[in-house]
Amino acid sequence: MNEMHIFVSWSGERSKKTAQGLRSLLEDVFQQAIEVFISDRIGAGENWAQRIGAELEQSQFGVLCLTQENYQAPWLLFEAGAVAKKFGFARVVPYLIDELPEAADRSPLAQFQRVRADHDGTYQLLQAINESRETPQPAQKLERYFERWWPDLEQTLKSLPPPAEKPSTLRSDRLILEEILQKVTALAQAQSKAQELPRPEVTHLLNLRDHPSTKYKTRGVLKEQMRHLRDLGYISNSQPIHTLPDEFELGRLFSLTEKGKNLLRQYEMET
Repeated sequence: MNEMHIFVSWSGERSKKTAQGLRSLLEDVFQQAIEVFISDRIGAGENWAQRIGAELEQSQFGVLCLTQENYQAPWLLFEAGAVAKKFGFARVVPYLIDELPEAADRSPLAQFQRVRADHDGTYQLLQAINESRETPQPAQKLERYFERWWPDLEQTLKSLPPPAEKPSTLRSDRLILEEILQKVTALAQAQSKAQELPRPEVTHLLNLRDHPSTKYKTRGVLKEQMRHLRDLGYISNSQPIHTLPDEFELGRLFSLTEKGKNLLRQYEMET
């Protein structure tokens, strides 16, 4: 069975964290049946524009993580248009993290059917993705997997910072072009070095690689740290993070991904 490619678009930190959490949920629910792409997975040294174009070309479904700050972001509009042009409006879904202002009703994105970033809206999104696959999952199985993994994304959404104050003035073409340049520059810089992580999270990665039998106690911010590493794609987990037992052996429930192994190699080269 061919994988379904899903392009998850974001702009801004709150949108990015949501995109990463949503990717985790989709990968857990659909497992090997889908390939989810968001631009944080572009490798160092890759041509950013070419990689984005290639991913858009092979995508069969697009998800736009929308906030009050980004619903007019040029790159979101571009990516939405590219997916819609190829596969039709039914395969582009705005995922509403915030309540959008009335001006959003005049946005090009208003032609797409939106869902909210809550339990019911997220399940509607998964149903739309499932119906677009060559071989959909049975409805009961989809619902069961969703209910199992949803609480991890729910915690990610609850931990998002509040939306920033939104300027009321319309942006000029020059400001929009400057925003595009800033975004491209920031992404290029981000790909030129290993992503900085809090030291405790680096320790978890090192323990997974070098001391997988380490005993962990589920307390404090451990769930948040492990969810963050999972959403970044550095680790995989065999059960939902919200169901971690009070004490567990690290390597029995978590494993390093290739991306996580590569990150540790980068850290070791830089230190």
